[in-house]
Amino acid sequence: MKPHILSILLAGLLAVPFAVSAAEVGGIVTPAKDLGKLSLVAGTPRKSDAPLQVYLFFDPALPGAKNVLRMVDSIYEQSLENKDRPASFCAISRTGKARTAALELSKFRMPVYGDDNGAVYPEFAGTEVVIPFAIVTDGEKIVWKGVPQELENVVKDLQNGKFSFDSQLKLETMHKDLQNAIQTGLSSVIVSTADKILALRPDDQIAIQAKLFVYESTGRIRENNAAVQAIAAKVKDNVDVRLLLLGYYERTGETDKFTQELAAAFRDFSSSPAAQSRLLAFAFEEAPFGWLPVAEVVPAAASVKKAFAGTGGTSEAFSCEFSARASYLTLDIDAAIADQTRAVTLFNGTEFLPEAKQTLAYYQGVKELRSKSNP
Repeated sequence: MKPHILSILLAGLLAVPFAVSAAEVGGIVTPAKDLGKLSLVAGTPRKSDAPLQVYLFFDPALPGAKNVLRMVDSIYEQSLENKDRPASFCAISRTGKARTAALELSKFRMPVYGDDNGAVYPEFAGTEVVIPFAIVTDGEKIVWKGVPQELENVVKDLQNGKFSFDSQLKLETMHKDLQNAIQTGLSSVIVSTADKILALRPDDQIAIQAKLFVYESTGRIRENNAAVQAIAAKVKDNVDVRLLLLGYYERTGETDKFTQELAAAFRDFSSSPAAQSRLLAFAFEEAPFGWLPVAEVVPAAASVKKAFAGTGGTSEAFSCEFSARASYLTLDIDAAIADQTRAVTLFNGTEFLPEAKQTLAYYQGVKELRSKSNP
C-alpha cells in the first residue's frame, strides 16, 4: 500500500495545539464582541444570539486554506437544520480584507472576516502552533478547541445534547494513534486502530476512510465490500455511510439494490436538505443510466431547490442544477434551461462557473435540435 497518500488526506487533522493562548477549554472568551473591529469578506454577518458559537481562525496564505473554509462552511450549513439548538459560525483571518478576499470566497454562507488592524486574531490565535484551529463556545465558555476536521462531530454532538469532552478527547487521541499507524505503513495496524475508533464511534469518517483505503489499495475487495456492508448495517442515520453503501452496489452491479437503497435514502433524509443535496449529487454524477428512482429523485430535487431558494450561496446554485437535471429527466427542457441559467448566475465568481455554463449550453443545444426536428 501507499501510506503517504492517506497521510496527506489526514494532514493537519491529527495535530494537536500545545501552546497556551487566550482560547483554552474551560476558559471564558468573547471574540464575538470584537467582530465589529473586523472587515466582512464573505458570507452574511453571524447571528449573535445562538447558544453555540463556532470560531475558525485561519491563515489565507497557508496551502489548503480555501478547502478548509469550504468544509467548515458545509458544516455550518448542516448545523442550520437543527432549530432546537442553533449554532453560529464565523471565520477570522490572520490577514486583512484584501489578502483574505484573494482566496475568492464568493457564495459562502458562513461569514468570513479579515483582521485589517490586527485587533482580534493575535489576541486569540497569536500563540497557537497549529493553524487553522477552531473553538466552540456555549455561551462565553469554551467547551471545545481543536482542528477543524474534528468540528463536524463536535457540533453535531453539542446540538444533539450528546457531547462529552472526555469522549471527544479520547477520540482525538485515537485519531493520533491512527496517524501513527498510517506512518508505519502496516495495514493490519491501520485496520485494527480504525476498528477501535469505530467501536467508540461507528460513523467516524476518518476511521472508515482509513480502513477502506487499506482494503482498496491492497486489492482486498472482498474484505472492503464486507466492511462497507457491516458499517452500513450499524449506521443508518449518516448520509456519508449510505453513500458508501450505494457506491458498493454500483461497483457490484446490483441495480435493484442500488435503486431501492437510493429511494429509501431519499425518504429517510427527506427532512435534511443538506443530506438530500449529497444524495442528488451522487445520483446525478455516479448512477449509471436507467438506475435512478425517478419517483424519488424528482420531488427531492424540487424540495432541495425550495429549501435553498434565496440563500444566494453555492448550495442554492447546486440546488438549481439538481432541479435542472430533474427537469431534463422528465423531458421539460425549458424548465431545465431556466434552472441552469439561475445556477450559472449564482456560480459567478466561483470555480464551478465553467462547468455550469457548459451544462447550460448542452440544454440549449438540445432545445435547438428539438426545434429543428419539430418545426
